[in-house]
Amino acid sequence: LFVHLPPLGGMVAAEVIEAALCGTPNTPGREKHFSEQTLEAADKKYRRLGMQALILMAAHAGGYTGRATISRETLPEIFRAAFTSVNAAFSTLSLPGIFSNVANKELLAGFMEEDQTWREVSVTRTVSYFKTVTSYRLLDDMEYEELAPDGEIKHGKLSEESYTRQARIYAKMFSLTRTAIINYDLGAFEDLRVRLGAGAARKFNNVFWARFINNSTFFTSGRSNYIVGADTALDVDGVGLQKAILAFRKLKSPDGKRLGGIPTILVVPPELQFVAQRLHQSTTVNTGGASTKDTVPNENIHAGKYRPVVVDWLSDSAFTGNSAKAWYLLRSPSILAPVVVSFLDGIQTPTVDMAEADFNTLGVQFRGYHDFGVDFAEWLAGIKSKGEA
Repeated sequence: LFVHLPPLGGMVAAEVIEAALCGTPNTPGREKHFSEQTLEAADKKYRRLGMQALILMAAHAGGYTGRATISRETLPEIFRAAFTSVNAAFSTLSLPGIFSNVANKELLAGFMEEDQTWREVSVTRTVSYFKTVTSYRLLDDMEYEELAPDGEIKHGKLSEESYTRQARIYAKMFSLTRTAIINYDLGAFEDLRVRLGAGAARKFNNVFWARFINNSTFFTSGRSNYIVGADTALDVDGVGLQKAILAFRKLKSPDGKRLGGIPTILVVPPELQFVAQRLHQSTTVNTGGASTKDTVPNENIHAGKYRPVVVDWLSDSAFTGNSAKAWYLLRSPSILAPVVVSFLDGIQTPTVDMAEADFNTLGVQFRGYHDFGVDFAEWLAGIKSKGEA
């Protein structure tokens, strides 16, 4: 396979090459990653830059002097040179660096294209290591007191109730073989968004919602944040919703004080999506009557108050604690969140590295990894309704 190389005169700017590669697979938000000047240079000089051409450019920068031909015979030598930059004129052209940078942009796009509903019920925090971290709940005795005649200000005290959180490593590898490089050019590279980006998001969602749904020790009758009974079902008559609102209003911290505040979101499984939407959007609900003509329209006092958040995983039988009837009435997570997500060094998205494949494989390989942990946080964040007796 003979490859036409772009002009190689002068210093090759890695950022321009990255912009060209991102333009080939149409990476979402390309204009956000590069300056206008860089994009103009990429489109002018390297508009049709492919993977084979890039590998050969790096090989020439690394001292390869053979023909611009990728074949069974030349590929090992080309790879060796591509991963060894010795030509000062091309010192900024690092194949692993360029591939990794572009792959990370693709990875970010793939990760963000997947479901992000987890953000609706959680807060994010940073950790600096993988050890267990202890966090204290927001139940401090810091309520102001009237100043006594002697002018002494009393000390507040921090809550002793806490929860633990920990980040863990999740990873996957992906290889581009010699066959993929020769046959598919950048088409195979585009798979990064699906294979590593979306794959990371799917793993994250599975871990997050498995943790959230298995909540029998977090939402409990003892804490008064769990209600059960036939009258807790979510229906357009509003009976179950009203019971949850009342329970929410009566929530108390361990020192016996009511918290106040208002719930803002209604978290439901797909089976309750349309009920939740009607309660939120419709100004009237229909109750009573055996037929349409007998149905009596009533004012919906809950219209516009509790925004529905539909979570597909809540009724998934693969998860412990799943239910098609259970639902949640929660505060905004910016105030109190039932779940905390810990990201190592605050990096919320996955990372990908690239290197030459192992000796027994002709090609390049990528490894994607994601450092995060999912743990329960503030049990005063809201109410869980079983939705049945």
